[in-house]
Amino acid sequence: MKSAILALSALALVSAAPSFAASAKGAAVKIELGTGTPKNKEEMVFSKATLSVKAGAKVTLTFKNNSTSKGMTHNFVLVKPGKAQAVIDASVAAGPDKGWVAESADIIAKGKLVDAGESETIEFTAPSEPGEYPYICTFPGHTTMKGTMKVTK
Repeated sequence: MKSAILALSALALVSAAPSFAASAKGAAVKIELGTGTPKNKEEMVFSKATLSVKAGAKVTLTFKNNSTSKGMTHNFVLVKPGKAQAVIDASVAAGPDKGWVAESADIIAKGKLVDAGESETIEFTAPSEPGEYPYICTFPGHTTMKGTMKVTK
């Protein structure tokens, strides 16, 4: 019995190792993020409220707009802590000519507006400082779309 438990524990460690290695500092990590919930693809939320990466990781984020409603566009904008509302306000003021995204030093990574059923891949380096970084949709009226990227050492 004891050897079976040890074998299962070793197997669990080996299975977990690739996941840990993929998120090591500076290593590449792939993230898939969508919109809506499994029960309601039209709900104005991100499919994941929390994302986790290591500081300095090379991130490839695939953002999929799961909505089926024509004209329901969304984007992904990662911002500095405490700056979400300021970026939302500035982005609304920037207007449609700027794709509803402000030019701001408070933005760490951003994507373009993604139409219903479409996706976009965004590549960026995770912040070097551990912390909680908000991600938002800056399209007017989409303030319920927010999440947190947890950056760890």
